[in-house]
Amino acid sequence: MRGDFEAYLTISLDEILGMEDEAGVDVVVVMPKPEMEAKNKELVETLGDNPRTLGCPLINPHKGAEAVAELKTAVTEWGLKGMKLMPAIQQYNVDDEMVLPLMRTAQELGIIVSIHSGPDNCHPVRIGNIASQFPEVPIIMDHMGFPDNVQEAIEVAEKNSNIYLGTTILRFHRRWADDPDEAVPIEVKEAVERLGPERVVFGSNLPEYRPIQVMRAIQRLELGEETESLIFGENLARIYQLS
Repeated sequence: MRGDFEAYLTISLDEILGMEDEAGVDVVVVMPKPEMEAKNKELVETLGDNPRTLGCPLINPHKGAEAVAELKTAVTEWGLKGMKLMPAIQQYNVDDEMVLPLMRTAQELGIIVSIHSGPDNCHPVRIGNIASQFPEVPIIMDHMGFPDNVQEAIEVAEKNSNIYLGTTILRFHRRWADDPDEAVPIEVKEAVERLGPERVVFGSNLPEYRPIQVMRAIQRLELGEETESLIFGENLARIYQLS
């Protein structure tokens, strides 16, 4: 199986699935457009019962008890499979106390949490602070700290076995702007070597770029068929309990 842990519903579902087909991706985790008031219900209505999609709501902890209720509804009534935290867009520190009720709810519901990483309010160390408090909650760290905090991201993942690093990093790669067909994300290889291939999960950040472009960039690392199988789908299937 091949899977993509992150695509955004800023284009039509048909367009998303068409680009996933190009890369041979079977299952894709789809999130709403990143904004202060995410349209999670619209995400549900768009995905319907499509067997190739896993819906993941974007939840804003600023909304307090309302956010907790929204997450519970999204999972128990709408059938969504995870939670996305986007501190960079919704403006909060990811390890702030107001995030804890959402993390406790994620733990109770047994869902996956995907967290945008970067500088300042979503620094990998802050994500590590959350992960250490909820070791039973699988966390996918989007962008793996790129562009400036990759080493910290790997170190945090070394200390917290519930953290998985997502490969949505090519937008920051210095070769990407010049020629995406020459980008070689050596940071992914370092993560594999230090954490093991079981802790790295393929994501495209579609539609910012096509899944096939990200996949080919990782294939240029020549990690081997077994490692690629884990990264490109088997890890996602295990985390989301798809098999």
